[in-house]
Amino acid sequence: MTSEPITSPSSTVDSAQNVLLIVDAESLLAHYPAPGLDPATPTDIADGFIFLATGNNSTETVTNDSNTKVLVVMGRDVHFRVRSVSLIAEHSVVAYRLTVDNSSVLSAPQLQVHTGLTVPAPNPESPSLPGSHKADDHFWTCTPKTPGTAQCALGFMLVNQQCEVAGFFQWEVEAQVTS
Repeated sequence: MTSEPITSPSSTVDSAQNVLLIVDAESLLAHYPAPGLDPATPTDIADGFIFLATGNNSTETVTNDSNTKVLVVMGRDVHFRVRSVSLIAEHSVVAYRLTVDNSSVLSAPQLQVHTGLTVPAPNPESPSLPGSHKADDHFWTCTPKTPGTAQCALGFMLVNQQCEVAGFFQWEVEAQVTS
């Protein structure tokens, strides 16, 4: 059990628009059994392997009508986090690159890493009393500049439990910045 406060790593987190990209790693590897093993030439993937969650009303901020779009609001930085369906699964996901094709709409993405954060977890001896452990958090952040559309390309790798790369992948999503 911990009595230390679990504080936000940044004052900008409260005002940011958080987008969680959830990768179905096992289905992805089943569909692409021989992915690229070079980060410079990742395997391009189709929609259907990455699911999005954001904000309190995700139907208004994310659409997936065979052309996935993330709707971004002016005045709020966007934080993109990428995770696999399970924290400790056969394969985990690590985003190594995020690019934006229109720098007049969105700023160039920057990798943010916050180390040694306290993460709550169930206490195995008494699951209703929280325990904690230390972990690092990371996300990609960019700032909306003006209303418009930008194509974002996410480069990520799947790694096994020994942190060996199983493959490099790339997925594209359209970001629409609204006023």
